[in-house]
Amino acid sequence: MSMELQLIDTIFFSDKRKNLLLLLKNGPKTIEKIKTELEVSSSPIMAQIRILLKDGLLVQNEDSYELSVKGKLIVPKMEPLLSTFQVFDENHDYWARQNLRTLPAHLLDRIGELGTCRELVPERTHIFDYPPEIMDPLYKSRIVMEISSFFRPGYPGLYLDLAQKGIEVSLVLERPIYRKLVRDYRKGVEEFLNMENTSLFVCGDRIDLASSIITDRFISLSMISKDGRYYNHEMVSFEKSALEWGRELFDYYKDMSEQVIKI
Repeated sequence: MSMELQLIDTIFFSDKRKNLLLLLKNGPKTIEKIKTELEVSSSPIMAQIRILLKDGLLVQNEDSYELSVKGKLIVPKMEPLLSTFQVFDENHDYWARQNLRTLPAHLLDRIGELGTCRELVPERTHIFDYPPEIMDPLYKSRIVMEISSFFRPGYPGLYLDLAQKGIEVSLVLERPIYRKLVRDYRKGVEEFLNMENTSLFVCGDRIDLASSIITDRFISLSMISKDGRYYNHEMVSFEKSALEWGRELFDYYKDMSEQVIKI
């Protein structure tokens, strides 16, 4: 086995070794501290420590163990990869259907930041609605942002209602969606634009996502499948890292859009 494959095996193919390395990222620990924090007994964890010492990822300093210089270089790079594994593993079927190239490259590279996600599959009675599961946190949010390349019948009423309740609402829409709103709901769009806590942006370029709602409580992501279809399934995360990821996604499309001040 090559040195590279041996190192991969050492790091990733034992949960005990992986967890120990991540624990020691925060500083040296005695064997008693390691046993307590990882909830393990002496014999099994000592066997893993010996392997990590042999592979040069740990060093012993009196009665404590800590990351070696090599370990300090490698272990921080483990976390994004492990997070990515977790995101894809927990919802494998969903991600396998999606065209991941529709995500901006710099955010796809950090998709692990979505953390623990849940796929929301609509019932037939809600096929064109926002998922009922997100409506309560949506109305409890202080900030609501949405990127969208398709039209939901509930758009005009929902966002007017949110804004009227004092929630800061920002939208980035594909130009055809904006035109439909103006054509069919002109009065509501004018009312929305006249409010102090709202903003509307029109993206001249194609938005490759179906939609994404980002609030200070959750992010909801709806993508286009590999076969070019939209199934109205939402991937939702309440993780803090996911909220920051979502704000960057919103800013990515906002930066290529033009703000609408009035119709």
